[in-house]
Amino acid sequence: MGRIYIDVEESPNCDYHPMQTFETRTPEREVVELWVSGVPGKKGGHLIVGWSSDQDGSPCPLTLVQVTDSGAAVSLLVAGGDFGLRIKPEDSGDWSLAAEDQWGEPFMLLDPEAAIREIE
Repeated sequence: MGRIYIDVEESPNCDYHPMQTFETRTPEREVVELWVSGVPGKKGGHLIVGWSSDQDGSPCPLTLVQVTDSGAAVSLLVAGGDFGLRIKPEDSGDWSLAAEDQWGEPFMLLDPEAAIREIE
């Protein structure tokens, strides 16, 4: 269908990640926040937002799109802002770089059948 390019800057949210290219299988969708039933290595539901360089780090919309990577199986790509994604347990406080239970990732690949809920 097309391509999406992910290029995340080094920031207080996450380390630099070299540009990654994915072949898209569906149209891109923009969402404000995403709930996922679980993330690798963690238990329970988590919330995900895009993270932007605005105001030295702040939430921004996410992009969701089904992709393949070098002919591999289909995955759901969750991409954020120029500082990547910010992730926290669903019962965590406000979004903050200082919160010890929150962390950043350049992007996330989920099983397309994963339990997710878009939050507007």
